[in-house]
Amino acid sequence: MNISADFTVEELSGRWRSPEPAEVFPGIFGIDDFWLHSPFWAIHFNAYKDPGCDGRLFELIIMGMFELRGPSPVTPGARDADFSRVKVCLRLFDPGLVAAADEAKSGDGNWRAGEWQDVSYGGCPPLDLPGVDDCPLEYDLLGLARSGDRGADRLYFGQRHHDELGSIWTRRAPGLLDYYVTRVVGAPPPIGHGAEWGPGEWFRVTSSNTLSPAGTPAGTPVGTSAGRGTP
Repeated sequence: MNISADFTVEELSGRWRSPEPAEVFPGIFGIDDFWLHSPFWAIHFNAYKDPGCDGRLFELIIMGMFELRGPSPVTPGARDADFSRVKVCLRLFDPGLVAAADEAKSGDGNWRAGEWQDVSYGGCPPLDLPGVDDCPLEYDLLGLARSGDRGADRLYFGQRHHDELGSIWTRRAPGLLDYYVTRVVGAPPPIGHGAEWGPGEWFRVTSSNTLSPAGTPAGTPVGTSAGRGTP
């Protein structure tokens, strides 16, 4: 299938999920789960130590609004897209990450494995995850590969890594990723965690993890279970 920049924002509407784990960084495998309904967007992401999704590292959600812009002048088949970030929540599973987040004083500085925290302000430096204070907007790319079967449509996002030129909150993503997400039609791909994620999970996590005006987490984190995507 050819990747095209010729698509409308209406064609993006819906849920898009990884058909299989992708190696998002060396030795780290991830499952993307994007929810797009213009002007709103959100991602639910799970990270693992292995392609079998047995060794959980962390789980996060990011929410905001997005704007689809014109065709990319530098990346064939892609369109520029800007994604604002207004909410970031994270939970950690790996003991090393828990210790690193505590040391960095991310969130409230008191992490427990499997519990959500709001890191909208300050982010989580050990994960190279910025807060909305440092990164209110991502300058990304999108490319769509259509199929005769809507469930086989592929949506490609921009490369989201850092390099010597900066990051995608300081410049436009330099190109499209090799891996993609597919449109969810019916049951989502049952890989890793979060296939059953839905409106109830979005509401529980976002409403139960909030920040005070000073940026100090308030309220009690929800979800101590490390089961399949259960907050």
